[in-house]
Amino acid sequence: MTDSLYRPSFPTLHDFNLDGHAALEAMIATSSFQTVSQTVASLTIFSHPDTVRQTNYKPVIRTIRNASRRGEIVELNGARVGLDDNKSPTDVFMWCNGLRGRPRDIQFNHVYGRSSDPDCYTCLANLCITPSFLAKLTDTNPEIRAILQYRVWDLYRWHPVDTAQPPEPQHYTSLRWAPTLQPIQNVRATFEAMIERRAKDRSSILYRDLGLFNQWTD
Repeated sequence: MTDSLYRPSFPTLHDFNLDGHAALEAMIATSSFQTVSQTVASLTIFSHPDTVRQTNYKPVIRTIRNASRRGEIVELNGARVGLDDNKSPTDVFMWCNGLRGRPRDIQFNHVYGRSSDPDCYTCLANLCITPSFLAKLTDTNPEIRAILQYRVWDLYRWHPVDTAQPPEPQHYTSLRWAPTLQPIQNVRATFEAMIERRAKDRSSILYRDLGLFNQWTD
């Protein structure tokens, strides 16, 4: 028996010279999305602007990423910060939006990476969710990073304080974005109710131990 007897009638990765992005583009081109950018726009979900506004565009739990020392509290630039893996930003997104169970095959992403910046790491304006199969693009694809950063500016008028306002990407206005999550009426009460229910959770402990840094807005 030879491989030719079992050759599939559809392209394989060999046909794309082992280029995964080229394969993705080809698949999307035959779908209703047509482009990778539109796929990301359709399948990326952000918090509602009214929800984010109540956090005053500040970090909800003042943490940075250091998975090997997660749970510790250190001093950074004269202020106390917690060390954590991606749990605290994930919990911030879910708890501020009143989400009880983690959706299947979803990844929580930072629009601006900045994992060592406590002002950005759990800032709700800097967080979004995508299907897991698209998540890598939010880290590595310049075009996708550009449209997400401008989307954050478009929704919240936010960007990290030491960066310039992002420029509007070409064809941005032609993209059809998914609706945001529904607004939460009282984000602080919603978030702190979860803190009370999950008192022994690492995110809850860090929130209580570090104090209130975000200056909630009513």
